[in-house]
Amino acid sequence: MRRAIVLVIDGWSAGYLSSYGTAWLETPALNQLAAESVLVEHATVETLHLDQLYRSWFQAAHPLAPADGFDLAAQLAQVGVPLHLLTDEALLRDAAGAFALASAEFLPCQEPQIAEHEDDTELARIFAVLCEWIGSESGDELIWAHARGMAGAWDAPLDYRRSLAAEDDPDPPSYAIPPASRPTRKLEPDELLGLSQAYGGQVLLIDTLMEELLAAIHALPVERQPLLIVTSSGGMPLGLHGQIGRDASLPLAIYANLTQAPLTMRLPGGADGLTRLQGLSASSDLPATLLDWFAAAQPERAIAQGRSLLQFDLPGRDRTLCVAGQELYLRTAAWGARVHGNQQCQLFGKPDDRWDVNDVANRCPQITPLAIELAEQTRDAIAQGAAPPELPEELTEPLS
Repeated sequence: MRRAIVLVIDGWSAGYLSSYGTAWLETPALNQLAAESVLVEHATVETLHLDQLYRSWFQAAHPLAPADGFDLAAQLAQVGVPLHLLTDEALLRDAAGAFALASAEFLPCQEPQIAEHEDDTELARIFAVLCEWIGSESGDELIWAHARGMAGAWDAPLDYRRSLAAEDDPDPPSYAIPPASRPTRKLEPDELLGLSQAYGGQVLLIDTLMEELLAAIHALPVERQPLLIVTSSGGMPLGLHGQIGRDASLPLAIYANLTQAPLTMRLPGGADGLTRLQGLSASSDLPATLLDWFAAAQPERAIAQGRSLLQFDLPGRDRTLCVAGQELYLRTAAWGARVHGNQQCQLFGKPDDRWDVNDVANRCPQITPLAIELAEQTRDAIAQGAAPPELPEELTEPLS
């Protein structure tokens, strides 16, 4: 028996997990998940537009790639694996209707308000369905659960936020609707602290719910445990780079705090736990991984779009590319480049500058034009279904 759960939590930033380096959030269940999982260190989402991301996932291709009729759900159905979508995000209705899903269940959303108990939160509804499914007697099956998460109500009980406040801190904010703005002034420290506490409270909620999910999995014999993949559809800005929140009505500049997503894969029995994949990976590697898990055929394409993350010995990608409107974010092992406007570029040394704090474009005049050219040529090649250009040696060498 082979079963799998994909859990996508929208707006969940990799920078808010202990396994990715944060030290101020106590998340024992998420730490346990990481210890039992294969952790992908550098996972990039290839677009920040949710509808485009899901079409790319279900087409098993980069969002810019030409449509060729491939359907992940139909391919899995050929080997007897139904794909069920569970979500509280209405934006996915069009994507769900365009593919051969076995079912699609949309949970209605209420007016955002702080919950008295974690069981009354939006996220808890998703986790409750997953826990029920884990204990069922179903056969081979894939449950793809998408939670609005950080893009939905920040409705964790206020005690979660209060637990993150020191004795002399101001009271944490009590809003349930995620803030979204593009402030032109410098944010006050108390504002940033409140944002972190409110967002961090949601992460603590995820941790509480994950404890129950892991308990349900541990209660099963290993042969009935599902592959559990936990990831996000991109992070959420909390003041960095002059941005707060992701709102369709507000401009959004692409930086690594948005493009890098957490990605853990727990195999049955926690096999290969504590493995870290250091190479670059992209969101289109997720469907390739699922096809591999269920022993279904990969898409027949002249240019491969994805690679299975279950093949630990394979090298990572030499680059990833996130596209949002006219903006491009190119990532190589040594560099991150935000290309926008009329060939404007911000350049960041990797992996040290994880969240793009120090723009070194002016210090690296020999690197910047190469990064712009590579980003644009890679975009054009993907859109044409062609092989990407060769990676210049200069973009493989770290900042010295």
